[in-house]
Amino acid sequence: MTRTRSEYRLSPIQTSMSRALDLGQPDESQRDALAALMLDAYRYTIDDEGEDLADALAAVDQYFASIVRPHSFVVFDGAVPVAFSFVVVVNDLHYVDPVVVSADRKRQGVGRAAVQHCLRSLAADGVSEVGATITDGNTASEALFIGLGFSRHGSWP
Repeated sequence: MTRTRSEYRLSPIQTSMSRALDLGQPDESQRDALAALMLDAYRYTIDDEGEDLADALAAVDQYFASIVRPHSFVVFDGAVPVAFSFVVVVNDLHYVDPVVVSADRKRQGVGRAAVQHCLRSLAADGVSEVGATITDGNTASEALFIGLGFSRHGSWP
């Protein structure tokens, strides 16, 4: 099944207070846990393409090779990662991608708070515009980003 994606943008970056989270920067020692978290978060959603653990590990490796670590965050419950929000740069524009929240933590504000931490970090570094790409029909992600002030910019190539 071919999915389409749309690009959303926020300019200027607006930040607000978010709930306190146990945050850390992503590192390779979290590889297996983040891959398992990604599988859990996407399972039975519009973004589930039947990936297995090997696919998720490859995706995490790809992110580790391209994320802007100072602006990317992992949310922990004790030692267990329960969400992450990464920042990548595409064509000189920063994007929040992906936002991953464990199935049992969705709709509790964890993803929103993680994205807000990314936005605050980017703004503090002088970045004035940020984008996000969202699978069309992912209403939870669309609502999250629109609620943070993003607007649809067009289709993602």
